[in-house]
Amino acid sequence: MRNILLLFLVLILTGCDGERDASGPGGKLKVVATTTLVGDLVRQIAGDHVDLAVIMAAGVDPHTFKPSTQDLGNVAAADLVFFNGLHLEGKMVDLFEEKLAKQSVAVTRDIPVDRLLGWSQGQSGAHDPHIWFDASLWRSAAQTVRDTLVERDAKNASAYQAAHADLDARLASLDAEMRSKLATVPEGKRVLITSHDAYNYFGKAYAVEVRGLQGISTETEAGLASINAAVDFILQRKIPAIFVESSVSHKSIERVQADVRARGFDVKIGGELYSDALGAAGEHAGFAVDTYEGMFRYNVETIVRSLTAASNP
Repeated sequence: MRNILLLFLVLILTGCDGERDASGPGGKLKVVATTTLVGDLVRQIAGDHVDLAVIMAAGVDPHTFKPSTQDLGNVAAADLVFFNGLHLEGKMVDLFEEKLAKQSVAVTRDIPVDRLLGWSQGQSGAHDPHIWFDASLWRSAAQTVRDTLVERDAKNASAYQAAHADLDARLASLDAEMRSKLATVPEGKRVLITSHDAYNYFGKAYAVEVRGLQGISTETEAGLASINAAVDFILQRKIPAIFVESSVSHKSIERVQADVRARGFDVKIGGELYSDALGAAGEHAGFAVDTYEGMFRYNVETIVRSLTAASNP
C-alpha cells in the first residue's frame, strides 16, 4: 500500500496525464518493462532505439515483487510501459490498466482467449499468465511489442519490423527444436514436477505432463496434501527427477525428495529451472540464460538430461 501511494505522489509531481513525447537520451522513447522476460522481448525488438529500464532483476519473483521508490519513479516517467499482464505483476496491474493505461501495454493483449489456460486457483475469468513457456504464444507477444513500438515511434518503424522478423524466425526455430528434444524422453517419464504451476503452457505445447506443488501464484506455500500427493505419484510412476525453480523457495521440493527417500525410492533433484524470471549473464556456461532463448534451451536441456537418466530398479 505504501508503494502504491508513493506512485500516485510521483504521478502528481510529474504531471502524468498519459500523454508523453519521447524524452529519453537523444530523443529516444523512455520505455519500462516489468519482468526480465518482458525486458528481453523489448530489447530484442527495440535495440538501441529506446531508453529501456527493467524494474525487476534476474531471479526476482514477479508474483510477490514490491517496487522501490526508484522503480515507481521510472514507471511514472516512462513514455511507454510493457508488462506481462494476466495479473502476473499482482497489484501493479491495476495501475497499468487504469491510471497509466494510455502508456501501458500488456504483451499478452493480443493472444486469443481460447489459447489461454484457466487459473487453477479458481478466480472467475482469470487466466494463467505464464504464456512464455509456449514459444508460439511468445511470438504473439513479440508482435504486440513490435506493433506498439511502430505506432509510438514511427521514425524507427523499419528497424523494429526488421528486428521483429529476425526474432520471429528464431522463435519459430526454437519452438521446433524444443519439441524435437523433448520427444526424446520416453512418454511415461516425460513428467515435470516443480515448485509451482508455472509450466502448464509448456506441458500443453510440448506434450509434457506437469505438476506443481503450489498453485499458479507463489504467494502461498505448498500444503501437506499436495506434498503427499506428489510423493505418492513419484513412487507410483518411478519418476527419476524433480526440479527446483530459481525464483521460488526450494523447501517444498526438498521436502518431497526427503519423503520419497524415506519410503525407499531415490528421486533426484534434476536441477534448477528458470520459471518467472531470467537468470544473470554467465550463470550457466554455454547458455545465455539472461535471454529468453538461452533460458528456454537451458531448461529443456536440464529436463531432458535428468528425465532420461536411468530410474531406480
